[in-house]
Amino acid sequence: MIDIEGLGTGPDTTILTIAAQSFDPLGTGYHQRHYYARIDLESQETRSIQQGTIDWWATQPAASRDEAFNEQDRIPLDQVLDELAKFIWQSKLIWANGPTYDMNIIEHAYKSYNKPIPWQFYVVRDSRTIYSLWPELPRPPTSHHALEDCRRQIDMLQATLKHLNVKELK
Repeated sequence: MIDIEGLGTGPDTTILTIAAQSFDPLGTGYHQRHYYARIDLESQETRSIQQGTIDWWATQPAASRDEAFNEQDRIPLDQVLDELAKFIWQSKLIWANGPTYDMNIIEHAYKSYNKPIPWQFYVVRDSRTIYSLWPELPRPPTSHHALEDCRRQIDMLQATLKHLNVKELK
């Protein structure tokens, strides 16, 4: 599962944080393998920031804002993309919470550095569509901490697949 927090909604948005969590969609919980990084904003000078998203962040809980905007331990986007590629290169499926936000932004970032995209287009899966198959699915609040949100999304995905009695994914 991949999740990002950003400063806009377009493919070229500035990325604040990125997380990836390894898991078995048909199992429970998640593996110990995960990746999380706060990204250096100065390494993204050509990426966009939308005022509406800045305004939205101002309405979020202080803990969420602090995690997203904390200046400590920030890594250049170029380095993050290399590290993320190493983390996901053997993944059979890449899940994200929606087909057009996280993956489009990350793909745009790889292309902007002329780096190969470390997944094939046909392995990307949309967890939000799976959730919609179980309208009564309990949905805990989103924290807007990318790694916590990955884990929340995994929990909901696994619960939905179990509820639907899914035994195999292709």
